Amino acid sequence: MYYWDTSALVQQFIQEVGTGETLALRADAPPHATATIAYTETFSAFRRRAREAALKEPQYHEVVRRFLQEWPAYVRINLDESILGRSRTLLERYPLRTLHAIHLASAIELQNQLDEPSVVISADAQLIRAATAEHLEIKRIPL
Repeated sequence: MYYWDTSALVQQFIQEVGTGETLALRADAPPHATATIAYTETFSAFRRRAREAALKEPQYHEVVRRFLQEWPAYVRINLDESILGRSRTLLERYPLRTLHAIHLASAIELQNQLDEPSVVISADAQLIRAATAEHLEIKRIPL
C-alpha cells in the first residue's frame, strides 16, 4: 500500500515540480494511506501558500474542495499510543522532524498491520533515509 506523507499529498493538489509524478502514483494501485495528522498539515500547507500569494483565494478554495473530496478515500492511521511510542523511538534513531517521525511510525504500523509492504511516498530526504533504514520501500518525489 502507498503511504503518503504531507509533502506528497500537497503535490496532488498544488502544481509543483513533482506534481505529474505524484498524480501518476495516485492513479496507481489503490488504496492509499496516510496519518490523520496529514489532514491538518495539508490545510496548513494550503493556507501558507495562500498567505504567501502562491495561491489566490479562488484557487485556495478549489484546492480545499478537491482535497475534502479525496480525503475519505485514504486509509487513515490514527495517532495512538503505539504510534507515539514508535515515533519517539524513531526520533532517537534518526534526525527527523516531529511530524516526519509520526508519518514514519504510521507507515511502519500500517505495514505491520497489513503484513504487506508500505511504500512511503515523500519528498523529504531525511524521512526517505529513515524509511529506507527501517526497510520500507520508498518513492521519492521531487520538490
